[in-house]
Amino acid sequence: MTSSAVSQANTRPGLLRDQFVSAMSRVPLSVAVVVAGAPEHRLALTVGTFISVSADPPMVLVSVKASSPLCEAVSTHRHYVINVLSAEQVEHSERFSGRPRTGRPYDLTAARWAGVPGEPRRYLEGVVAAFDCELVDARPIASHVLLIGRVDEIISGAERPLVYWSRSYGIPSPLGGAL
Repeated sequence: MTSSAVSQANTRPGLLRDQFVSAMSRVPLSVAVVVAGAPEHRLALTVGTFISVSADPPMVLVSVKASSPLCEAVSTHRHYVINVLSAEQVEHSERFSGRPRTGRPYDLTAARWAGVPGEPRRYLEGVVAAFDCELVDARPIASHVLLIGRVDEIISGAERPLVYWSRSYGIPSPLGGAL
């Protein structure tokens, strides 16, 4: 970035934000659906910010808009599941981000769920991986809350992961040859 770009961003309100949003759209993201809440009042929300924090002990982080009802559900119940979507699950990403191509937004009955018999079904069928977490910390940062969870259980599959990049869905493609 040149110094003229910095001075332009500081003189025009909103320009830096617009540049940030545009640049971040070029960064590929995993796509995950976070599920939380009591069995009869579960909520699900698509998130693009999901990262590993630690392997010892296993911990992960998701970022959720502070005004989302999911933040309250996680805070109240202290447990949540992060379902990392496969390439075949674009419809789940759309539905749980409030923009379904068909059906109702956030409709959990439109998805197939799996789980341990006798417990609430909280894993989406066909995911790349699912992480059952206990909330360790919730950090408010600007407009979002960083939810940091200790991983208590993991479900893992062999499906191809779904990624979101340049305002489109796709799949990762390995580079040929060793780098």
